[in-house]
Amino acid sequence: MSRDLAADEIEHVLESVRVLRAQLRTNEANYRKLRRLLDRGADMRTILEVIDAGSARQELSDALDELERSRHEVKLIIAAEGLRQGMSIGEIGRAWGVSRQLAARYAKEARQRASGADA
Repeated sequence: MSRDLAADEIEHVLESVRVLRAQLRTNEANYRKLRRLLDRGADMRTILEVIDAGSARQELSDALDELERSRHEVKLIIAAEGLRQGMSIGEIGRAWGVSRQLAARYAKEARQRASGADA
């Protein structure tokens, strides 16, 4: 494993977290606005237009998906390096607090990627 690759992927996770945090703040502000509008008796059509509900929902979903994707990439890198350094799949699972079966899936995917990258 290249430490540069791991560092790049971890930086990607950190950026995904920053984007998600901003989206969560935006969504929190929208929900506060929704609450105020409801309290004032506004109709739902007006409320949903004011807070641009469709875009807000999609942007939050996209940010969550990207965070999960980038976290998964880091897990694969860590699994591959752990295996390379002699860790067992059980040890990797315990370290992450996941089942051995899930750790085995990460290890399998990491091996498949590594063999595909070598081809």
